[in-house]
Amino acid sequence: MASPLTRIKVRTTKDLYTRRRVVEAEIDHVLALAPAERKRRGRVQDPSSGEFLRSETLVHLIRQDVRAGGDGMPYLQTLMQRCRGNLTATIHPDVPEAAQLRQDILQDFALGFAREATDPGDALDFFEVMFNAAFKALRIEKFNQHMRRHAHLAPQVIEADVERAEGDVAVPRGAAPDIWKSQQGEDAAYLRQVVAFVMTFPIAERQAIALCRIKGMTQVEAGLVLGVDERTIRNLLSRADAKLARIKESA
Repeated sequence: MASPLTRIKVRTTKDLYTRRRVVEAEIDHVLALAPAERKRRGRVQDPSSGEFLRSETLVHLIRQDVRAGGDGMPYLQTLMQRCRGNLTATIHPDVPEAAQLRQDILQDFALGFAREATDPGDALDFFEVMFNAAFKALRIEKFNQHMRRHAHLAPQVIEADVERAEGDVAVPRGAAPDIWKSQQGEDAAYLRQVVAFVMTFPIAERQAIALCRIKGMTQVEAGLVLGVDERTIRNLLSRADAKLARIKESA
């Protein structure tokens, strides 16, 4: 049976992180398998296969193996291969030094995740619940830093939701203001104007916009990624939307 999560998600209410039921059931099922069969399942990469394991399940298998004195392989290798595929799908080849950017993101994430995996406490609880969101948040942050260094305002910041290929339910998109919706006659120049304007916002507002307006996370999910409550995200978006509305009025 899957070990319970103990990490606090919301400091004020002391609520704990909670796995999705489908992940909990998958973990319980795979833990009942023989060790050799479990490792074989952990190598499966085809999301259309009935033997494919969700990323959160692999995280649980990694921490269990490490606690038993192992190194978390092959589950860690599988996760990193998925992350590499995610970067190939979301970072366009026309991005300056795209291959190096992908490598840097993967290396940063792998090192950070490895540190968490060796923590004897509850550090990996977050990844058992929000693995895809955690990787997505790092990818967005590193991509934007990279593009600013290269003085680009690139539409590739709006990326595909390739996490669907990992068998997970797609994150529902909340209602977005008209500024983010396709407009009649809207062109690349207008998009660059919007992106340039957003880059003048405080970093907290930019992060809220990236997670909720571009990546489609709910306010609750964005709050978990940024370590704040839902109300803070709502206030950040409200301030940012009010500023963005001025572009629409003058367009």
